[in-house]
Amino acid sequence: MKKLINLGKPAKTTKSGFILVPVSPMNIPRIGDRVVTRKMEEVGVIVDLIGPVSSPFALVKPSKVVNEDLFVVRGYGGDRKGEGEGVGKGSRKGSRKRGD
Repeated sequence: MKKLINLGKPAKTTKSGFILVPVSPMNIPRIGDRVVTRKMEEVGVIVDLIGPVSSPFALVKPSKVVNEDLFVVRGYGGDRKGEGEGVGKGSRKGSRKRGD
């Protein structure tokens, strides 16, 4: 299941072609999150977070330029079966200390 988190409206486009989006300090996205429109049209990927902690900005590397509200797609942490993008997924091999 995917969840849409409101990122904000683009403030400006930089000289290097990135989209600068002001972000709420309560909903700070992660670098690498996909950015989409309300209609789930992919706009780009977040490549950096800049500015002060009280009013940060997200730099989006666009695949297409739009001037409407942008959202971040975030997957849930998974379920009891181990599916999803949860933390700590991987092999347990070698996780215990072995004696000689």
